[in-house]
Amino acid sequence: MKKILIMLLLLATSVFAEAEDKWKISLGGMYVTSFETEIQLGRSGSPVAAKLNTNEQLGMDYETNVFRLDGYYRFTDNHSVDFTYFSVRSDGGRTINASIPNWGENNDTIDAGATVSSYFNMDVYKINYVYSFYHNEDVELALSAGLHITSIDLGLSAQGSINGVPGEKLATSSSLTIPLPVIGFRGEYTVIDKTLFVQYKADYFYLSFDDFKGSLISSTINIEYRFLENYGAGLGFNSNNLSLTADDGNTRVDVTNDLSGLMFYVSYIY
Repeated sequence: MKKILIMLLLLATSVFAEAEDKWKISLGGMYVTSFETEIQLGRSGSPVAAKLNTNEQLGMDYETNVFRLDGYYRFTDNHSVDFTYFSVRSDGGRTINASIPNWGENNDTIDAGATVSSYFNMDVYKINYVYSFYHNEDVELALSAGLHITSIDLGLSAQGSINGVPGEKLATSSSLTIPLPVIGFRGEYTVIDKTLFVQYKADYFYLSFDDFKGSLISSTINIEYRFLENYGAGLGFNSNNLSLTADDGNTRVDVTNDLSGLMFYVSYIY
């Protein structure tokens, strides 16, 4: 019994011993070079709602600037948790030249010639457990599993001919939170010891059953320079591709979102 307790104690000590570079916090931004969403929203069992392109039909910006937070907490050299948060805001307004039929829960039709204003807000939260299965002085390779949460808020208001009636006004909004379990891969290559690093992250998800179908591919590659022992700066590129179709018996939603951009950040490591 005593031998078993000693073995368990040694195992616990090895798992939870503090690692070098235990915390890392990165603050920065992302210059979004491509941000495009197609969304379809309507009542279940009703005629298929129009699928709107937020850029082409609603006049939203393709490019925007985004605040971003990344980091990790490393329990040991082999076990850690990493996290990410960023938020994208876009709005637009234009006079539409083609009608938008069967939109929203009331299946309204916004006729051509109406003036439409809209906004699209997206918040992305990621948290992952990371297991480093290979680690030497130059290379670290790891597998991850966690949760990728996308929160979408879409609002649309129109003035003009609605459902064939001139001079009408319409305002609709809808919110959607999409929690997706993901698996992933992490890699880091040390170019110059304790100074220059190349890092790569990727998360994946695919699931299809009944009235739900979703997929996600998210990847990040960056190069980081540690200009002081506890401080660094980095540049990188991030891409997210999300597709979801769901029907809860009341509302049917179909969302496709492509987001990519250049990252820039400063880090504190200790």
